[in-house]
Amino acid sequence: MSDWKLPWSGACLCGRVQVHVTEAPVFASACHCRACQKLTGGAYSLTLMLPASGLSVEGETEIGGLHNPVPEHHFCPSCKTWLFTRGIADGQFVNLRPSLLDDGAWVRPYADTYVTERLSGAQSGARIGYPEFPPVEDYAELMSGYAREGVRPD
Repeated sequence: MSDWKLPWSGACLCGRVQVHVTEAPVFASACHCRACQKLTGGAYSLTLMLPASGLSVEGETEIGGLHNPVPEHHFCPSCKTWLFTRGIADGQFVNLRPSLLDDGAWVRPYADTYVTERLSGAQSGARIGYPEFPPVEDYAELMSGYAREGVRPD
């Protein structure tokens, strides 16, 4: 845990919602699907997948985005910043937007997802790419690879 330099803190754009990370991420990815492009207003959505118990939130959030019960996209009700997504792998994980972190400049995705919908010229620096989401049977190896080779905070 020491090589991750935890805990981390962060906030939405207006600061009304604070996040605190106490457990190391298990995976980092960049999703290039059209929904993530529209939710972020960018070329892709950068994600740190954390154990659900490793994220605490201060402040109220609202469900937005696709308004699905699973996954739940949580936003700040004031500034509308997309904060995190709950409901990953039956609630075991949460996907945090690392741009919320006070220091998230170190984050680099290990894998790209939905490269079939990637905007031309959009490169994330990921080592691996998947046409859509990785098959469930690939996640153990992806998490293992990220544990060995994933970028850590400076």
